[in-house]
Amino acid sequence: MTSPPSAPSGGSASEPGTRRPLPALVFLLALTLLAALVWWRVLARSSDDAAAGPTCTPSTAAAQPKQLPEQEAITVTVLNSTKRQGIATKAQRALVQDGFQAPASAANDSKAYPGYSGKITGVAEIRYGPDGSQGAQLLQYYFPGAKLVKTNSKDSTVLVSLGTKYKNVASQHAVTAALKADDIKLVPVAGAPDLQSSSSACGTASPAAG
Repeated sequence: MTSPPSAPSGGSASEPGTRRPLPALVFLLALTLLAALVWWRVLARSSDDAAAGPTCTPSTAAAQPKQLPEQEAITVTVLNSTKRQGIATKAQRALVQDGFQAPASAANDSKAYPGYSGKITGVAEIRYGPDGSQGAQLLQYYFPGAKLVKTNSKDSTVLVSLGTKYKNVASQHAVTAALKADDIKLVPVAGAPDLQSSSSACGTASPAAG
C-alpha cells in the first residue's frame, strides 16, 4: 500500500488561512482618505459661504463723522458759583461772540436754577435738560474739564456755572482743533444726532446713555 504523495516544497499555492491582508488594508486606507477629502471640501465650502454671507457691520451713519448743531442753534446762560466778580458776564460775552444765543443775562448761581448744588470746586458745571444734551456736549469743548450734569429742565437752554478752577473760555481756534481731533462736524440744524447714542453693528439703535 503506497502512501499519498507529499506536497512539493516551495510551491506557490498557499493555505487559505494564510492569505496576506495587505490588499484589503490598502483598499480601506484609500477609502478612508477619500472620505476625509470629501468632508474636508464640504467643510471648506461651508466656511467660504459663511464668510461671503451678510455680516453685521456699522451702519453708514455710524461710519460718518459725528455731528453736533452749530453754535447759533444753542441757547446758553452763564452763572457764577464763586465770589469772583464779573467772570460770568465776561464768559457769556465770549460765547455770544462765538455764535451762541444768550438772551438772559449772566447771573450768580442759586437755587432758582435747575441742578443747583452750591459752590463748584471744579472748572464748571454744564447743566442741561433732555432737550439740551447736544448743546451741553458742544459747550464742554469751550470749558475743558467741566462736568456735565443732567437736570429736569423743561427747555433746551444750557446752564454753565463757573467754578473756582475756571480760568477762561477756550478760544475758537482751540475748540475747532479739538472738534476736528474727535471727528465731530458742526451742522446748521438743531437735530444733529446725540453723541451719547449709537447704532449697533446690525443697525438697531441703542438707547442713549444717561
